[in-house]
Amino acid sequence: MHIKARLHSLPLPISAIALLAALVLANLDYQTAGWVLFGAGIIGWVRFDAKQLLKADRYGLSPALALLAYPALAGDQANVSITFALALHALVVFLILTSRHLSEDIAQAFSQQKGINQRI
Repeated sequence: MHIKARLHSLPLPISAIALLAALVLANLDYQTAGWVLFGAGIIGWVRFDAKQLLKADRYGLSPALALLAYPALAGDQANVSITFALALHALVVFLILTSRHLSEDIAQAFSQQKGINQRI
């Protein structure tokens, strides 16, 4: 099995796993290891998972986890502008996923309506 196939068979994207581990390590006071996994999660999101965003909803989890992990890792030194940028990015990803679902629902409603008209 190829590496890409193995990565896609995981229950969560690789970036979400890394960011979730960073959040857990931050709560356990392992800041250095948490920052390493936070960086790996961000790189994994940019490199692999952001391209898959429109294919499955699970790829939208990483920005929300980054928003949670950054303040936990930075603590009192958390920069407000970075936190705001992460929140804005998570909001944009949420809106992209919501619009995709709405467009699918609208397309499905029109296709069902066309099927009803053809039966009549």
